[in-house]
Amino acid sequence: MHKIGVIGAGMIAEQHIQAIAKTANLEVIWLAAATQTSVEKIGNQYNIPNRTTNYQTILNDKQVDAVIITTPPNLHREMFEASIKAGKHVLLEKPAAMTLSEIDAMIELSKQHPELLVCDCSARHSRLIPKFKKVKEIIDSGELGEIYHIHHNAVNRYNRPGIEYHPKAKWFINKAIAGGGPMFDWGVYDLSFHLGILGDEPEVKSIKHVSLKSGLDNVDMGDNIYDVEDMFVAMLELNNGISYYWERAGHANMSAPNETRIYGTKGGIKLAFCSWDSPTITIYRENNFEETIELDYSAQDDGLALIQHFADVLDGKTKPAMPLELARKHLDIIYRCYDAATK
Repeated sequence: MHKIGVIGAGMIAEQHIQAIAKTANLEVIWLAAATQTSVEKIGNQYNIPNRTTNYQTILNDKQVDAVIITTPPNLHREMFEASIKAGKHVLLEKPAAMTLSEIDAMIELSKQHPELLVCDCSARHSRLIPKFKKVKEIIDSGELGEIYHIHHNAVNRYNRPGIEYHPKAKWFINKAIAGGGPMFDWGVYDLSFHLGILGDEPEVKSIKHVSLKSGLDNVDMGDNIYDVEDMFVAMLELNNGISYYWERAGHANMSAPNETRIYGTKGGIKLAFCSWDSPTITIYRENNFEETIELDYSAQDDGLALIQHFADVLDGKTKPAMPLELARKHLDIIYRCYDAATK
């Protein structure tokens, strides 16, 4: 039984705690939160025996095998480095870091402790779901021919983190804490899925266009800071010749379904990669042939899949689906897009 400490007591922390309760070989024995009120409320709700407002207390407990860091991104580097230095395995919420220099330092420290295992949570809605495995299998089979274009869009109206989705977490819309808007928050999932189905081999050759749009929100936030982008559009060229159109909005005066279209010389695929979207994958082949595949999502739980994956990593049954080095590759693309937008 692996003894777990959870650092953070927000909505995501609760999801991890609930998932751990469904696993056979993990047990939460510590919870850390910024305030005594939060740590006692969540600790009592889930019968967690030890609570603290100082996460270092968790790291000082030799019974703790691993920690789950669920705090906002601006705290990730500090907590990650302290956890590794304390000899703990780490499941790190996404996005992993605020800057490339931060994640580079985290990777370097991790290399100095190869005995410690690190998993990044951006595998949650991408690599650990049936759609990822099925689409990758189809592409790897060659039946679509040569992939030459990926088109992805997910445009929402009034679905901003920190307002509707999680009203108590206003930090989501403060760039100094969250790092960015939908490109930063959801972009890691998009890249994890789309580059993963291509075997993680492609690199971004050039960024043809990026536009960011802010100020679409007219909600009065009072004294709260709202300086993340509401929407972004990007056109990238990969070094294997694939073009990648990428559009996502947390709030826009338009709505478009979360949908990915993959174009090949012999066929194509259309799907919505999130598990709560349609379980249907549509395959288009030559001669106007169309096929639909219905995947069984009746028992799919992305949070449980992530926690079970972490447990399997700790048990030596598998390797991390999203190691820090790969998370860094995705963050690098996002930072390059932000930079291109400013130029």
